[in-house]
Amino acid sequence: MDPLSMVEDEVVLEGLDGITFPSLWIRLEDRKPAFPLKLDDPSKDFIWKSLISNTELRFYQLRKERDDVVLFDRFKNIDSETDIDITQRFSDTRKDIYPIIITLEDKDGLQGSCALQERTDVTQHLRSESLAPLLNLKEALEKYGRKLVVVASQLLRFRTLIGIGSDPDLKLNDDSFCLLERVGRARWQGELQKDLHGGTFKVDARKLHYLRKSLVKHGLVTMQPHVTRVNTGQKQNSILLLLKRFHVNRRTKYDILMEHMSNLLMQSPDQLSTLMTLKEQLSSVNDQTFKRLTQYMRSAKFVELCQCPLEDLDPTAGPCINKKGDKVLVRCLKLLKPYTKKGVTEDDDDDDDEDEDYDHRALPSEGRIMETDTLSQAYQLVLSRGTKGITRRDVEVIMRIGKLESRMICRRLEREGVRTLHCRLCLGLPPM
Repeated sequence: MDPLSMVEDEVVLEGLDGITFPSLWIRLEDRKPAFPLKLDDPSKDFIWKSLISNTELRFYQLRKERDDVVLFDRFKNIDSETDIDITQRFSDTRKDIYPIIITLEDKDGLQGSCALQERTDVTQHLRSESLAPLLNLKEALEKYGRKLVVVASQLLRFRTLIGIGSDPDLKLNDDSFCLLERVGRARWQGELQKDLHGGTFKVDARKLHYLRKSLVKHGLVTMQPHVTRVNTGQKQNSILLLLKRFHVNRRTKYDILMEHMSNLLMQSPDQLSTLMTLKEQLSSVNDQTFKRLTQYMRSAKFVELCQCPLEDLDPTAGPCINKKGDKVLVRCLKLLKPYTKKGVTEDDDDDDDEDEDYDHRALPSEGRIMETDTLSQAYQLVLSRGTKGITRRDVEVIMRIGKLESRMICRRLEREGVRTLHCRLCLGLPPM
């Protein structure tokens, strides 16, 4: 991307609110990959002329000056070993210079967040019909100051946010586009879902879930798990949303070690190996790290700890019978399933992907049995369907419960340790 395209990109990513020139210089200095030009006065004048001549951009005067954008590094305080954000400050302490004011059903087709009535188009005072500047940068800033913002056209903003590989004819409602714009403005830092519904958008978490779902469905944003340790010492889980172009696969030290150990066990006979052998193969890992590694693997049910007779593993490895005449047992790890990093999936979208005209009349509605708790009743209902399984939609109809409650039930079954068989049955899939 050439320097002028980078400048245009920064303007576009700032959204319908536009960007002031002081904030534009801040964004360019922080850009990744780095902006190739030195931001001295001649370069700024060159950038000004390029923006003036760009017909996809317009200039507006705000009623009052806007503060400069404040940058932060979301990943600065993340523990490299545990992948937990250990910062003690909350995101709402950062001043948001872009309040959410969703533009609804605009006659000109504009989408995004902006108080349109609080700004005036001054493009004609800055750009001639021949696309030449009527004022230079110094004169414009003296006249308008931080009230002057540059805004990209709807088409340019839309195409930049959805990316090259997406459908250019895609239609998003005003709320979903506003969410996409917000995620795009965050660039490499992304937006935490808990911050969006709790502070920025001030909407119910369920509504934000459905706004996000359409963006994920069309491949416009990606999701990553994000864990923060709050002041009380507890861990707070959320989802980090990023545009696809800003997605980065982040792996902790233990992610890499667990994958390595899993591969070693897969290559071992019967997928089983002694702890001593694994320690030797992971020679660069100290005893404390190795102990924690095995604990993580066991708690995630990737491996199990067992004892095996030494003579079955290696008859030549010294005495295989102890003084009491018993076989010498050695501690081993056995692989239960290959390591896979747990990510964020739209596992709760399947009920909405089914045919909306699904006929429920063939299903007898049993309602709830008041003498039995809801979870137990759902569990028995799943078991009664055997290996053919039952869809979550059918569970809703038969038990007369809503989508959110049925989703909660399946997640509870998962946490109770019946995920391998029974949550697959809830989805109508064959058992493992």
